Amino acid sequence: MHQFSEVYGNALLLRHLRQAVISQKVSHAYLLIGSKGSGKRMIADAFAKTLECETGGTQACGHCSSCSAFASGNHPDVVYVRPTKKTLGVDDIREQILEDVSLKQYRYRYKIYIVEQADTMTVQAQNALLKTLEEPPGYAVFLLLAQQEDAFLPTVLSRTVTLRLRPLPDTLVAAYLRQEKGLQEADAAVYAAYAQGSIGTALMLLEDTGFQQMREDILQKLAALPRLGAGEVFLWAKELEQYKEDLRFLDVMQLWYRDLLLAKRLHSDEYLIQKDKKSEIFRCAVEPEAELARKAAVIQRARVQLARNANFRLTMEVMLMELKENQII
Repeated sequence: MHQFSEVYGNALLLRHLRQAVISQKVSHAYLLIGSKGSGKRMIADAFAKTLECETGGTQACGHCSSCSAFASGNHPDVVYVRPTKKTLGVDDIREQILEDVSLKQYRYRYKIYIVEQADTMTVQAQNALLKTLEEPPGYAVFLLLAQQEDAFLPTVLSRTVTLRLRPLPDTLVAAYLRQEKGLQEADAAVYAAYAQGSIGTALMLLEDTGFQQMREDILQKLAALPRLGAGEVFLWAKELEQYKEDLRFLDVMQLWYRDLLLAKRLHSDEYLIQKDKKSEIFRCAVEPEAELARKAAVIQRARVQLARNANFRLTMEVMLMELKENQII
């Protein structure tokens, strides 16, 4: 485990890190920017393991004493820095980094600090870390893992090499799920679509029975929506409040109309994402293409309004009524 070869996608980023190892020009600080589940921690682990490997190659050997220590989770020269509360405060930085970094590495080449949720560092914490980033010991390497680049002070950003993880193509995520998790092609395509380019997110969805139940509930009601009365629509809007903190239900809705549109246009299931629902999709794909596209846009508009703190219940009522009605004759 923790090998570059196990990382899917982000070839340019991996090439940069491998080249740093080959040229022995490793920066003292890297900032890995990527969404939740994008693989930041996996890449940081692979880089750290490679840097400490006693063979000195561009891929950790997996057998030397350093690799064995890494695999056990007790590597003496790799330190994981985590928030003790909701944010990484100045006390976290002092106790987990500053009071430790002056001590030289135990026995391997580098002393590596992997800072998780680095974008939760307070301004005071960033300023406390700044002096060490400006004048780091020659043996220290900092790997900052974050989702939001704009959470960092310009002075911190100027002293790190910023590497951005890109979302993976759905086909690559689906291939991983088939090869590594044994999913059937149709199921792999569904989870890849909802994962939005993140293998980590896809794996979390696989274990999330709540998401699976939500998807079934949403799709069942969408299929029945044209036949619902106004009272039933408003009742559904009320029921959607259970998902108020989980807006993935909007992803489910948008993919439904995306598949309806393709079924209507192509009369084929070849490009459907939710092939497990293809019979329902073809049965419901009766409206004009322009109307299906309008309804997909209705959902996106509701998403934007919620992001602007619009009233949830009212937004859902308006959205569902617009989805129910056929405005193009």
